[in-house]
Amino acid sequence: MISVATKLRLDSNLADVVERARRRAADGGEWPRGTVQPFEPTIPHEAADVISAWLHDGGYDQAIARVIAEDPDLAIQ
Repeated sequence: MISVATKLRLDSNLADVVERARRRAADGGEWPRGTVQPFEPTIPHEAADVISAWLHDGGYDQAIARVIAEDPDLAIQ
């Protein structure tokens, strides 16, 4: 079974790079100055239930198998 992450985390090294890039963009006038609130994606409870059921009943695995069968190049991506 393939699991899907619903909690996104940013690697600390990547977070540092992103923050430096934001500062440079702000200094260049390409990014709003001030604190930018982190984006926290949310999945509605109903959608999370549907996704969970699809994962548990094997539908997701079947869909992946079908995609791979129809386009083998996607199997290595």
